[in-house]
Amino acid sequence: MSSSSTKAVVAALPPPTTSIFQPDLFKDKVLFCTGGGSGICKVIVKTMMELGANAAILGRNAVRLEAAAAEMGRATGRECIPVPGDVRRYADLEAAVAKTVERFGRIDYVVCGAAGNFLAPISGLSSNAFRTVVEIDTIGTYNTVKATLNH
Repeated sequence: MSSSSTKAVVAALPPPTTSIFQPDLFKDKVLFCTGGGSGICKVIVKTMMELGANAAILGRNAVRLEAAAAEMGRATGRECIPVPGDVRRYADLEAAVAKTVERFGRIDYVVCGAAGNFLAPISGLSSNAFRTVVEIDTIGTYNTVKATLNH
């Protein structure tokens, strides 16, 4: 009886990844994001762009939007357009959606991220401030979904 020697074959490990997602997960998809110029939504937009999406970001501060769009475009090699507007005004959403569809041809994903908040106890929050939060968070979300629904 002869003994056979076995040699272990070890496959090379793939390079480490910083993402659990396929690099082209959102390849050529279009994201429309309110509140995309700052905070959590900016990170969401940049991440989707890193995974292949192009984006339109909407917010009230045009200067901040333009800077964020340029920064994310440079960092990802994808396109991000700033579309200034206020989610409380439906006409602003219609115009932003039209600009997005004109540029990219469609909208694949929508993130309703615009939010109003005041870090204050209720005793320090005026009724106008509370109304603003409700209008941005609730009416703004409705307006965003309504304006993007057909696209």
